[in-house]
Amino acid sequence: MLQNVDGRSSSARRFRDLVRAYEAEVGGDLTEVGRGLIRQAAALTFKAEKLQSDLVNGNPVDGDQLIRLTGTAKRILSALGEKAAKRRQPPPTLRDRLQQRAAERAEA
Repeated sequence: MLQNVDGRSSSARRFRDLVRAYEAEVGGDLTEVGRGLIRQAAALTFKAEKLQSDLVNGNPVDGDQLIRLTGTAKRILSALGEKAAKRRQPPPTLRDRLQQRAAERAEA
């Protein structure tokens, strides 16, 4: 996925898991731009998780950086999610289902 990165490390596995999870959430056929944005959001989320870990372990953390990272990742993922929602067909309404049933019964 990334050049010059040992894909067996726990960091690489976590990054890969984030990318897969975000791709599954967004769904559909992703463009290369979409894939790049997902990788960027995964990297930002990964970095934010590392900062959160440092915070919990009592290490000094730049709170502003943590907030910026999570906010930026959220904006990227929200934009991708909105695009994906527009591509998805809305679920059938009750009227659609009733019409489909009536048509199936008429054929039978």
